[in-house]
Amino acid sequence: MVLLGDPNQPGTSVPWIDWDVEQNAWHSASTFRMRLPISALSAPIDLNYVLGTNPIQAQIFAGFPGNPDSYGTADLQQLITGNVDQIQFGPARRWIELSGRDYTSLLIDAKTFDRWTNQTASEIAATLANRHGLKPQVTATTGAVGKIYEIDKIHDRHGSTEWELLTWLAGIYDFVVYVQGMTLYFGPKPDPTTATPYALQWKNPDALTTTTFQGNVLDMSFSRTLTVGKGVTVQVHSLNHKQKTGFTVTYPESKAKGIKPGSATAPAQVYSYIIANLTQQDAQQRAKQIYDDIIHHELKMSAELPGDNILTPNTMVSVSGTETPFDTMYYVESVSRRMSIDSGYSMSMRGKNHSLDTTVIP
Repeated sequence: MVLLGDPNQPGTSVPWIDWDVEQNAWHSASTFRMRLPISALSAPIDLNYVLGTNPIQAQIFAGFPGNPDSYGTADLQQLITGNVDQIQFGPARRWIELSGRDYTSLLIDAKTFDRWTNQTASEIAATLANRHGLKPQVTATTGAVGKIYEIDKIHDRHGSTEWELLTWLAGIYDFVVYVQGMTLYFGPKPDPTTATPYALQWKNPDALTTTTFQGNVLDMSFSRTLTVGKGVTVQVHSLNHKQKTGFTVTYPESKAKGIKPGSATAPAQVYSYIIANLTQQDAQQRAKQIYDDIIHHELKMSAELPGDNILTPNTMVSVSGTETPFDTMYYVESVSRRMSIDSGYSMSMRGKNHSLDTTVIP
């Protein structure tokens, strides 16, 4: 079910040809795209409304209602709500395409020049949520942000977007920050390893019984980088409140000493990791651990599956049955769901086997 309308109203159901929703891991906006048949649009959400109104709120619902011939939003799960960013009009094909982002976009598109000197991180999160009409679900923090600015000389947040500020603060406190529906979440990271993983099961063909694979997926693929041509450098940033110091360590240390004349090589790929309250020694050990993980063990996977509403980016996926080193646990990077009149409900996912908190600096 697709609803369009004014952001301050419940929305009106409109006919659709197909839609897709991509839900991303922490720190990224989720996105949507939908195609609507021009001939089936009618007041109040007709073609003139769609082409001439700004903003337009879009909501997409999906699920498995008890009565497929009679259902409403209460019988489905909301996958995304957000404003339309772009409209594509195809008069020859008689459709109109709308695309946009969830309400993370409100924070991504807004810059802040406030220093927030006397506020805590949680107070800042609540203030920014309220500023955009979002409901704050925030875990309280202690200590004014002004003190963090004094200690941490690595990052300058003046003139950054509100979203960059929140993700930086989340990193300092080892929190996650994300928007779901009309709620801004800012709090401790859930431990995905304590929850039941989403199981992807595979069975290789057996020449005696079957010549085709069996599994609960439509398709799966895996990759592993054996040689990192550019090299890898890991940076760990930490703010130690007890020692009142902010610092960065790099592993391997030799990567940070510059390039000697005559021995220049391609620039290293830098992975940046923020971990709060480490000592210098602990940070160095963690950087080495992350480096070893990336160099020797990074595995990536993707899968195509029948659609459901269970798999989300804050869950883990277990793969079994391939009888290879790829049978392991994966952190979900993104889940894309699609529905069309012709093809029904399907989804795809991407994941990797180490924490998504590691980010690559270009």
